[in-house]
Amino acid sequence: MDQLGIDGNLLTVLGIGALFIKTLFFIFLFMWVRWTIPRFRYDQLMKLGWKVLIPLALLNMLITGAVILFRQNGFNF
Repeated sequence: MDQLGIDGNLLTVLGIGALFIKTLFFIFLFMWVRWTIPRFRYDQLMKLGWKVLIPLALLNMLITGAVILFRQNGFNF
């Protein structure tokens, strides 16, 4: 018995049911997004990666490195 007065077997069944419902929800969500949003062409994805995502990643690394360096030298934000 649990503190709430619920049997362990019932909690197991409820947990499995909750997992099943969450799985169905996310499968539905992924399918809905896939069917709703148009697909990008390969050249559009490459342009996005080279012109947007790589510069953002480099900027993120620069800012993260600066924050770590400043914190190690006693500057707190």
